[in-house]
Amino acid sequence: MKKVNVIENFRNGIFVASSRTYGEKIIEPIIRKILGLHESNTDENDAVNDNGEFLELKASKVLKATLKKKNLSLVERVLLENDNDELSRLIKFDDCLESKYLSNIQNVKRDHFSELIYVLLFEDCIKIFKSNRKSISTIPNWCDKHGRYDAEGKSGQFGITKNNIQWHLDRNLTHTLTWNEVYEISKDIL
Repeated sequence: MKKVNVIENFRNGIFVASSRTYGEKIIEPIIRKILGLHESNTDENDAVNDNGEFLELKASKVLKATLKKKNLSLVERVLLENDNDELSRLIKFDDCLESKYLSNIQNVKRDHFSELIYVLLFEDCIKIFKSNRKSISTIPNWCDKHGRYDAEGKSGQFGITKNNIQWHLDRNLTHTLTWNEVYEISKDIL
């Protein structure tokens, strides 16, 4: 009989969840607990600290780039989908400087918070980063136009790749947790 690895199943459940589900329903409550934050009472931001300052929480899965092939038959395209599922594309943190991936932090509503907390989900750990609102435009690949606002500077995004992750690690990394630690922290979150 195969022994069920609860931690691996927990991690996999997060990776296969839809973007909104894993971001808002799973990662945000975990990050609020880890950092001692409170849930915001508005729809405009994700957390509030003890000083009453609003924080934006964003999460992104770190996944190997998908295989792209042209001129495939229908059967070949369907079979390729199996090879491109998220669980077969997980990247260990130790491989983040060599593997090809794009982890995108998007729809950052910079006029709605004092601090951005962004989380990268790797196969073997999660990395938590912080940036204050004033420093966001210095983040590599920052683009001032993305999301629900059309005016420049209101909402933006930035991509994290093997080419710029070291910048984030050197300047904005605050926490690293294993999936076992994340699981234990999550046990009493309702």
